[in-house]
Amino acid sequence: MTTKRKKCLTEFQLKNILARGSATEEEIELMREMFQALHGVNYFGMCLHPQWLLKALDDERDGIEEDETEEVKAWLDREIAEEFDPVEYAKTNPPITIICEEPDNCRSRQKHGNACRCIRENFRNQADFKDWQESKLRELKDTITELIN
Repeated sequence: MTTKRKKCLTEFQLKNILARGSATEEEIELMREMFQALHGVNYFGMCLHPQWLLKALDDERDGIEEDETEEVKAWLDREIAEEFDPVEYAKTNPPITIICEEPDNCRSRQKHGNACRCIRENFRNQADFKDWQESKLRELKDTITELIN
């Protein structure tokens, strides 16, 4: 009696493929199966690049939730909805420390840009974030101007 083992590439194997810059037919087939397991059969327009599979493995290991995509969509849609049905609310002016110290290492920011978790949790919508961003830049400009003069 033979047990059928689930075939997939390990992180080590994916990194080796990435370093080599090429893959064997068997590795390509395994990557295709892994993509299909991740994205279903509809992954049109996506390349079978090992980096995407490594990122998915990292996200899984770090506990990144797919639910965040829905949160991002709702946050972005809120601005559009409020154009048609304005809502009164007090704008916030949080300190700059709400932003990650190293944005390049923030998984949410890598995946969602300026709609990352720390921004969504502190601003009602994208327009509020942009206004806050511009005000912080003005403050910085004024501070630098004072120091120079």
